[in-house]
Parts: sequence; structure tokens; C-alpha cells
Amino acid sequence: MFRKVLQGIFDRVEGTLAVSLIGLDGIPIETINPDRIALDVLGAEFGGFIKSIRLSNTDLNTGEVEQFSLVTEKFITFLSAVTAEYFVILVMRPDGNYGRARFELVKAKHLLRDELI
Repeated sequence: MFRKVLQGIFDRVEGTLAVSLIGLDGIPIETINPDRIALDVLGAEFGGFIKSIRLSNTDLNTGEVEQFSLVTEKFITFLSAVTAEYFVILVMRPDGNYGRARFELVKAKHLLRDELI
């Protein structure tokens, strides 16, 4: 089921290089990564960011992190919450379809959530 959802994202979002369902610790559950992007490193780093943001949120009262994105010269990377402990990470080219990526990640949340809790 996880692979089917991830493959759908990969196929429908123009410019996608890799997509993975990961735990907050950065350990992948399922991955589609034909370009061999360093998702394990990205996942671990993003997990650290989310933990740090959660600590800050207690003071700011902004609520849970739903999506986090990083735009660099080479990639656009999204980390999108499925549950409090599981996320989908999507890496795409800078010319990829940013809006479609966000839409597909929201859809994936609803498809994957019940399988993870």
C-alpha cells in the first residue's frame, strides 16, 4: 500500500526525483529513489528540524508542523506530516510542479494515515 501511494506521487508530480515514507528518526519505511538522492541523510536532518520546531512551538503556540520545505539551488524538498511520527519526504527539481507536489502530499496523508496508526 505504501509503495502504491508513493509511486502515484512520483508519477503525478512533474520533476520528482525521489519520494519516501520515513519515521521522524529518518529511517525509511518505503522509498522510490531511482536517482539515488541521499534520502537517509535528508530524512535525518529534516527530523532534527521538526524536533527543533516542535520545541519552539511550545512558546509560539503555532500548532503542529504540517509541511516543511527547503528550496535550494539543486532541489526543492518537502517534508509532509502523515502522523506525528511519520512523514513523506519528496525531492524534486527546481523546475518541478511545486503546487501539484503540495496537493499530492496532502492526498497521501489521508491515504497513509490509517495504515500507520
